[in-house]
Amino acid sequence: MNQTTEITAENVCDFLKKFATDISIENLKPISNRHRGGDNFTFYYRDDAILKVARNAYRALLLKEFKITECLHALSMPFTVAKPIMVHDKGFYAMFSRINGSSLPIETLETFTTRELESFGKSLGTSLTFLHRHKFPDEVLDHIPRATDPFAAAIRDTRQKLAFIAENTTEIYTNRWREKLENLQVCLNQRWAVVHTDLQINHLFFVQKDLEQLAIIDWADTVLHDPAADLSEFAIEMYSDLPPDGIVAKRVIDAVLKHYQTDDAAIKEKIEFGLLAFQIWRAYQQVRDLVGQSKYA
Repeated sequence: MNQTTEITAENVCDFLKKFATDISIENLKPISNRHRGGDNFTFYYRDDAILKVARNAYRALLLKEFKITECLHALSMPFTVAKPIMVHDKGFYAMFSRINGSSLPIETLETFTTRELESFGKSLGTSLTFLHRHKFPDEVLDHIPRATDPFAAAIRDTRQKLAFIAENTTEIYTNRWREKLENLQVCLNQRWAVVHTDLQINHLFFVQKDLEQLAIIDWADTVLHDPAADLSEFAIEMYSDLPPDGIVAKRVIDAVLKHYQTDDAAIKEKIEFGLLAFQIWRAYQQVRDLVGQSKYA
């Protein structure tokens, strides 16, 4: 076994025995299905740490996550990150402290009182304000790439998807989407900041179930992009997984925006564009699948 060996669930422990001799295999416990999926094989280590072993193609992402959390952990912030403990110099594996907290099932947001919603919105809104305004040092920025889908590229890609939908089905009315896209594009002035880009509810931990003590995990997908990308990602999940009338989703998003500080007058339009692009992408996937099925019918 060498450093180019393809890491699998079956050989990951043998890989660690060779390249991480200071880690006791007996103290590893797989974290349910996360052991086998995603960019890393993930284990609990003892009772106080988490070990991530990167798949071969994702070692640079694990190094990036370590560098970002190392930088953030040293700061006084309105949120918590896992303490980085060790990392292999080529990104084979990294160890982080275990956060004493848990994520919220998304349906819990439906039962929030006004006070709980205010606490949640304040925690996330002030945390994102800090992240998007923070000036990271060059040694961290060197690990963070620019997004491949800035607004100019996203608009072009969304138009292409609309054209494909219109060409291949008459059951989806695209004119309303097209008009909305044309109206929004004038607001999409690109800004650049460090953004998490994977702001799912299960990446938000609340320390000892306290809504005022937020921890943010899983920084491997962090890129330089417009700050609205984080808020759009969060809004997409809210509208997708909360009741379809959108009432709860809007309440949650408004609570976050209430505490999110920005001088970008177009922040709401940018979030709206993110939601629109996702809606069009989902319709595009459906039409593409139908076109593919008809070819082989």
